[in-house]
Amino acid sequence: MQTYDNIYFDSSNESDWLYNIAIAYTKYRQQCLRLNIMLSFSPSINRQTLGPLHLVTLACLIHYLDSKGYIVSMDTSNTDLYEYIFNDLDFAAYWSGGKNHVNANSSANIFNLWRIIESEKDLYAKNVEEYFKRKYFKNKDLSAISVSLVEAFYNVFDHAHANGNAFSIIFYNEEKQELSYAVADFGIGIPTSVKRFIPSFKQDTDAIIWALKDNATVKSTSRNKGFGMSNILSAASQARIISNHGLIHKTENGLKPYHINNFSFPGTLIYLTVNMTEFEDEEVLESFNL
Repeated sequence: MQTYDNIYFDSSNESDWLYNIAIAYTKYRQQCLRLNIMLSFSPSINRQTLGPLHLVTLACLIHYLDSKGYIVSMDTSNTDLYEYIFNDLDFAAYWSGGKNHVNANSSANIFNLWRIIESEKDLYAKNVEEYFKRKYFKNKDLSAISVSLVEAFYNVFDHAHANGNAFSIIFYNEEKQELSYAVADFGIGIPTSVKRFIPSFKQDTDAIIWALKDNATVKSTSRNKGFGMSNILSAASQARIISNHGLIHKTENGLKPYHINNFSFPGTLIYLTVNMTEFEDEEVLESFNL
């Protein structure tokens, strides 16, 4: 007789969603081979209400449970969501199929999940740039987005110690002309990494803000020169960095810190929105023979 546990997502509200992710992470911390876990979703949750933040954290949770030996499946009663996650975004390919990236089957505005692999980080960022230039921005200079993505990936490799549990996904809202992307890992978190280097930090928010400053480095690797975290936010009109009990929200008015009381995010989530109307056209240099 099979034993089932259920993880129920009752809302797509971002705070509620991240709370459920964090609680599940804590509950299933122990290894437990062959226990079946069913992911269930409220009927109020559909493909329109899920964005990059939801999908990367869900991918991290699935990967985490799978690595602990749990057998993860999805309730089919929410038909729209099941079709979206399994048939359009093809989540199963990342675990049963062992893929690091597959294209979305019908959502042309989504550069689908990518499992962040160090040897592919520069290639992935370049593929993202070429994909959106081909689809939507033929004459736009998207190099700032590539830099932001690469630096977010460096954060995973230099600070997170995520053991392969890190994902990225990118959406484009053509009506709003906004690009949004999320990078999430289930590693140790930015505050934990910073506090190992500077134990005097007490608040997670202070540690994250310090990491965002130019020239800040915990010297975790020889290549870490302290410019990456600040570069992550350079292209963003809005951004949120959530790690452990800390949340930093970037708006046009600067950075605002928030302490998360009711949960600790297991790792780091970086979620950015980019206003594409602010990007300039590429400069074209004419060539000629003398």
